[in-house]
Amino acid sequence: MAKVPPYHTDFEEHPAEYRNVYHDHDDCPDGSLILSHHRKSGTGGKPQCKKCAEMTRSLTPRSST
Repeated sequence: MAKVPPYHTDFEEHPAEYRNVYHDHDDCPDGSLILSHHRKSGTGGKPQCKKCAEMTRSLTPRSST
């Protein structure tokens, strides 16, 4: 599970849950369904995918204090 530069899609044939967010993990199940030629670099002004956000939280070290 690795972070990648953010990407999104505006391709109308993708469901809204893929189009209305950006992805930034190489193993995001929703993001991985977006074909490379349908990907656009950056966030597109969209919120982060919930699954990517969960993966980001799991990578963040927790304070032991």
